[in-house]
Formats: sequence, structure tokens, C-alpha cells
Amino acid sequence: MEKQETLDNHQDLITRFLSMTDDDVANPSPLLSDDEIVDNCTIAMIAGHDTTSVLLTFLIKLLSEHPHVYQTVLNEQEEIANRKGSLDEPLTWEDLAKMKYTWKVATETLRMNPPIFCSFRRVVQDFELGGYTIPKGWQVFWTAFMTHMDESIYPDPSTFNPARFDNQGAAPPYSFMAFGGGPRMCPGYEFARIETLTMVHYLVTRFQWKLSLEENLFGRAPLPFFHQGLPIQVKIKKPLHDDNDDVIM
Repeated sequence: MEKQETLDNHQDLITRFLSMTDDDVANPSPLLSDDEIVDNCTIAMIAGHDTTSVLLTFLIKLLSEHPHVYQTVLNEQEEIANRKGSLDEPLTWEDLAKMKYTWKVATETLRMNPPIFCSFRRVVQDFELGGYTIPKGWQVFWTAFMTHMDESIYPDPSTFNPARFDNQGAAPPYSFMAFGGGPRMCPGYEFARIETLTMVHYLVTRFQWKLSLEENLFGRAPLPFFHQGLPIQVKIKKPLHDDNDDVIM
């Protein structure tokens, strides 16, 4: 009954935006204009879907290109899967917490290929940078990619190396900016982590794949995309809890 009541009272995102009002109890006014509602819905769709799909696409490519990394991820995920009583038993929060190496791989993927590679910020007070004064109120442009490829922060930055995140505390503040930073850091960080780890778990434990193209360049418009897509050949793996010796093709 409680679950049914929750479903009956469910409101979608647009309905919630429309129902938001200010603190004037006697004469409440809409908190968001129509344009602001449209803008927020657009951001939610792009930030909640496109960014994670970009990450997973690059993960599939990089895991295929680095067999030793793939094997370590597979070992971590199979160890978790083998503790399950059946294939249908869902992942738990405890399972996700054990996927430490997998998240390092995802983090390194984001370092090299940040879906959102730039943003704008407004200067809150005057400051000096490289002999120049940046005045309060100016709008500044920063790029995550430039920071992520800085050799003084990440040695040999063009090399895919998840081990560089073994000690994340050693990196300077704001040196990993795939999710932004500070009070305006992406609010979907934890959701993206859960979504990515869950997807990788089922991907590596249930499928094998290989790239169909040896060379595949990508561009940005504005998010990264492969010019030829990412064609792969996929084979279904034998379930871990299946005692049958037959291989599923």
C-alpha cells in the first residue's frame, strides 16, 4: 500500500519545477520562469544521459585496447558476481564500494576524455594571474582538458594509466575537473558513479567484445563523438553460475 501511494503521488521533473513557489504563503509566485524551466530540463537531459554515455563509450574502447586493465577490472567484477546466489541477485551498495579499481579506470578515462571539457565562472574578487589582474565580475573560461593534460600534475598525460589514481589525495586541489569543483560541482557525480559501475559490472561479466576498427578518430560537437561511431563485435559469455559447459555464441 505504501509503495502504491508513493507511485500515485509521483511527480515528474517538469511538474515539480512548475509547482515550485517562493516563500510568500499568502500570495505565492512561481520560483522559475518558463525559460528557466526549459533550461533546467535541457541540462538534466544532457547531464544525466549524454555525459555518462560518452564515458561508457570510451571505457569500452580503452578496455579493449588495454587487455591488462580489462583483466583486472574483470577479476574485480567476477569476484563480486561469484558472491551472488544467482544471476538475478541485484548489486548492493556494498558491492559498489568494492569496485575501487573499476572506478579508477573510469576516472582515468574521464581525465583523458572529459565529456564536459570546459565551463564558465564569474570572478568573485580581483586576483593576479601571470602578472595580469583579473577583476571582479569578469567571466572566465576554463578547460578541464588543459588541466588534465598538464605534465606537472599528471606525468606522461597521454598514457592511459589508472594507477595514477591510487593516491588521489596526492593530487593538487581542482586538478581533476571532469565534474567541476567547489560549491558548483556537478550534483550528479554520485549518480554517474553508480550508473557507470553498474553498467561496467554487467558488461564485463556477461559479454566479450572487440573493436571493429583499428583507428577511429573523434571530435566534439560539443560532447566527444567518434566520427565512425564505435562498431564492435560482441559475444555473450557463459554465465558464471551456469554449470553447463556449452559456450553461448
